Formats: sequence, C-alpha cells, structure tokens
Amino acid sequence: MGEVVRLAWPITISMLSFTAMGLADTLFVSRLGTEPLAAVGMAVSTTFLILAFGMGLMGGVKVSVAQATGATDEDGVLRLGWQALWVAGIVGVTLATLAPFGPMLFRALGAEGEVGEMANAYFLIRVLGSPLTFAMLAHKSWFDGRGDTRTPMVANLIANGLNIALDPIFIFGWGAIPAMGVGGAAAATVLAMAVAMTFLAARGIPRLLKASSRRPERELLREIWRLGSPMGVRQLLGVGAWVLLVSVLARVGAIDLAAHVMVIRIVSVSFLPGYAISQAASVLVGQSVGAGNPLGARAAVRHSMVLAVAVMAVCGIVFVAFPEPLVGVFGVAPEVAALGRTLLIVAAGFQVFDAVAMVAQGALNGAGDTRFVMVTSVLAAWLLQLPVAVALALPMGMGAVGAWIGLTVEIAGLAAVSLWRVRGDRWLEGASVTIAERGPGTIAEPPGSVVAPEELAANEAPAA
Repeated sequence: MGEVVRLAWPITISMLSFTAMGLADTLFVSRLGTEPLAAVGMAVSTTFLILAFGMGLMGGVKVSVAQATGATDEDGVLRLGWQALWVAGIVGVTLATLAPFGPMLFRALGAEGEVGEMANAYFLIRVLGSPLTFAMLAHKSWFDGRGDTRTPMVANLIANGLNIALDPIFIFGWGAIPAMGVGGAAAATVLAMAVAMTFLAARGIPRLLKASSRRPERELLREIWRLGSPMGVRQLLGVGAWVLLVSVLARVGAIDLAAHVMVIRIVSVSFLPGYAISQAASVLVGQSVGAGNPLGARAAVRHSMVLAVAVMAVCGIVFVAFPEPLVGVFGVAPEVAALGRTLLIVAAGFQVFDAVAMVAQGALNGAGDTRFVMVTSVLAAWLLQLPVAVALALPMGMGAVGAWIGLTVEIAGLAAVSLWRVRGDRWLEGASVTIAERGPGTIAEPPGSVVAPEELAANEAPAA
C-alpha cells in the first residue's frame, strides 16, 4: 500500500491541479452565459477526440519505460526517452494540420450558430498547440514510467496555476490584451502547457543526453507502437463515443449540455484521484513484470483497488449529501443548477464501479495486456453506453439524466469484465511471454524483485 501511495499522491496532486484548472475555466466561462458554457463542453470533447490516439500512444512510452526500469536496463530507459520525443514530434505536427477542420466538425455534431463559432475558437487554438501538448506528454510519460511522479507534479502545479491566473486576463481582457471569450480559455491552457513542457525538458534532457543513442530506433519504436496503439485506439473510440454523447445533448438543448459540462467538472474531483491511483498501479505492475515478479503485480492491484474504492466512495457520499453548494459555486441559471443536482445523484451511483474499472484497466495496461483493455473499453462504450444513453435521452425524453444512466451502465459493465480479467492468470502469462520475446540487448535479464527508482537515480542528477 505504501508504494502505491508513494507513486499515487504526486499524480493525485497533479490531477487535482488539472481539476482546479478545469473548474476555473468553467467558472470563468459560465459568467459569459449558458451558450459559452455549452460551447466549451463541445469544444473540449472535440479537441480530445483529435488528440486521443496520440495521447493513448504516449501510454506505450510509460509502460515500456516502466518495464525497462523493472529490468534495470538504464540505457534502454534513456533511449526510450528519445523515442518518445520522436513520436511526440511527428504526432504533434500532424495533428496541428487538422486545426482548420473545426467548423466542419462542429456542424456535423449539431453545434450551430454562436455555440459552434465559440467552440471553434477554442478548438483552433488548442489543436494548433498540439506539438507543445505532445512534447509535454512525452516527458511526463518518461518520468512516470521511471517511477518519478513528483517531477511531473511540480510541472503541473506551475502550469495549472499559471493557467488559472491567465484565464480572466484572456477571457475578459485586461489592459492592452483584448477579451477573447471562450478562445481565451484555450490560449491560457496552451501557454500553460508550454511552461510545463519547458520545465520537464530542463529536468529530463540532461539525463537523456547520457543515452547511447538518440536516433529513432525501429525496435524500440515498434515496442512503443505495440503497447501504445491499442491504448490509442481505445482512447480514440472512447472519446468518439463521448463526443457523440455530447452531440446528443447538444440536440436536446443548451441547458442539458451546460449542466453536463458543469457536473463533469465536479465529478472530476473524484475521478482524477482514482485515475491517479490507477496510473500508480500501472507503473508498479509494469516494473513488477519487468522484474519477473507476478506476486508483486498482484499486490499492486490489490492495494490500489482498496485505496481507489475508498476515495471514490467517500466522494460519492459527498455528491449525495451536498449537491446544492457544489452546484451553487458556478452561478448558473436556475434550470441548469436543478438539472446539475440530479446528475450529481446519478454520478454518486457509479463511483465504486469507476474505481474498480480504472485500477483494473491500469494494471492490465502496465502488464502489456493493452489489447484486452482496448476491446472491452470500446465494446462497453459503443454497445452499452451509447445505445442506452441515446434511447433514454432522446426518444424517452430524459435528456442529460438518460445520458448519464447510459454512462453508469457502461462503467458497471467495464468494472465487471476488467475485475474478472485481473483475477485470472492470463494477463500476467501474456506479459511474461512479451518480455521474453524482446530478445537480448533490449531489456536486461530480469532480477527477482522490483528495483526502487531511487536506486536507478543514484548516479544521475537529483530529481526535482
């Protein structure tokens, strides 16, 4: 449990700072009215749709680095860092070329008039900033895989604090800086990511310069692709299902979409710590697999599951007990606030399921069982969430409440099948074969236990 907490608490602080940033964006934009708030919800979902595959691919970096760390292959860890930067550069520049297609996407998703225009203003800035986003993610994945979650935490705290400070300046204008409205929230985010990337590069590049090779290496890139592409497909199709859900709410009306956006921000307070614990489980499982220690992998899953369930169950109780003050801070219209309180009750119902699903999937990814996670996640989103959500939201007239019931069905199904997988043996057997198949020279012969990241860092520059 102590090792899970050691890795998870910096990730939790990082993700909570992201939550604070998202809440700040929503609070400031909500002051502009219901339509701008709805536009941000549409724009954020669509932006993540464009970035989703690349973000999942970066997960392959983290797993590869974690397994190399567990196998004490320090040069492999350093060379993987350069491969991450090569991948980030190619993906980031490619995605930036998609920025002009925003208007077409929003028309297809049913966002018309002012909502569509404001959503595109946000989308354009965020997608043009893709190279910065992926350079930051490459460094972050490398640090996380090594077990150093504190350095990314510091970067996130600095960047997200800056984002919150810049939000009112760019959204409402200040002095010579004109008011940018919804687009100002995107500009603040991109600038904050640039700061985070600079900080991480300053910490990471001096260490990476010790690598025996900095050029693209086919075998290592293939390994990142093998592990990361299923995560990318899962991210892409999962976010695609989410965007369609948002599109359904846009057709229901601005009130339902605005309430959905507001409650997502509130619920992220419980989701992100749970996600952080799942990422700690992923790193610990990956290092255990690299070290040939399946018992360590199972212990990491067990301890992470207990911690995540406890945290998210408490948050669910808070959602039920205090919906009024949670919604009241946003200052939204009364009809949006009333719907938001109902959505919080629905959200409370899936907190434990979400904790189980996230930790189990994080563990499976860390073991290299990424295809199983991809297939089950995609099937749950497209065969459970969307059909139930669309049927309840539109024909049955339940709007956002129906959509969130569909989300609950998806999470419960995913929790059940993921828990079944980690209780068996196949996910660890497959991972053991994968390690062996890498061959000599890529990963050192695995020792009997996980090597602490502090030991690997002993001869390096001090971490932040």
